[in-house]
Amino acid sequence: MLGQTDAVRLIVDTCMRIKPEDELLIVADDYARPRAIAQAVASVAKQRGASVVCAIGPPKAKGEEPCKTTAAAMRVADVIFGAGERSNPIGGHAAVHEELMRKGIRQYATNGLSEDYLRKPFSEKDILQMKELSERIAELYNQAEVVRMSSSYGTDLTFSIKGRHGTPLHPLKGILVPDYAESPVPPVEGTSKGTLVFDGEVDGWGYTLSKPLVLKVAKGKVVDITGNAEDVDKLKKVVTADAGASNIGEFAIGASHTVARRLSGTRYDCAILGYVHVGLGKNTLLGGTTVSKVHIDGIVTDPTIELDGKIIVREGKVLV
Repeated sequence: MLGQTDAVRLIVDTCMRIKPEDELLIVADDYARPRAIAQAVASVAKQRGASVVCAIGPPKAKGEEPCKTTAAAMRVADVIFGAGERSNPIGGHAAVHEELMRKGIRQYATNGLSEDYLRKPFSEKDILQMKELSERIAELYNQAEVVRMSSSYGTDLTFSIKGRHGTPLHPLKGILVPDYAESPVPPVEGTSKGTLVFDGEVDGWGYTLSKPLVLKVAKGKVVDITGNAEDVDKLKKVVTADAGASNIGEFAIGASHTVARRLSGTRYDCAILGYVHVGLGKNTLLGGTTVSKVHIDGIVTDPTIELDGKIIVREGKVLV
């Protein structure tokens, strides 16, 4: 049974740290795979003595607020778990998600995972390794002022992170489980400049790019996009959604050694060790100042990253 896999037990026991007195709210998309994952997590949580309530509904777009009924339940739960097909059903980068984070309510989710994925071998040692690396990279951000990223596809982007703080994200802290880890930092608004090339995929689109998307960046914003015509039109609609949508809002290094080093079209691609994703739009969750209804990430697969001139990632290989 899926509920007896290492991954599901780690989600319940190690990541969510479920206790008998906990009230767990599970929010799942109305698709077969998320429902199966939700059922497995619910089963193990009940075995641990927790009180479990499940809410099943249509999938939400990335960052879309949950319905009023679900949001009300989220506000009184001890722990929240979401199982999504294409996006996080508990609303990553949504206002209610940020509100609950500030209150300290524990939130976890899967996004686009198959039942087979959760049958892979996972261990607590793997999770601790992700935690240590994401924290180490975040601390390097905290000591640096200028980031430069380049790649064989033509990326050459610089920006300031002076006064900004890295946020280590790993399975013990929340976000996605069982093996999602990254270290993001919000660039200082108005400082990003150069060329940014998404050569892998754009998160949420569900496919790898047939041709890289080349973004020209000036004064912290995307000012031009070239590439496959359909993809260009699609991304242009995103970055013109509102005044903050074209902002270079997030820079993040993947820190998961267990996510396979191949693009699958799921959110977990953003966690691949040594890959970088750059987020456009809203970044208040990470400590930035840009407000937007948009937050979308694009992947760079072979980055070389310098912090104040010191290389910490070379062609996708983490050196720290």
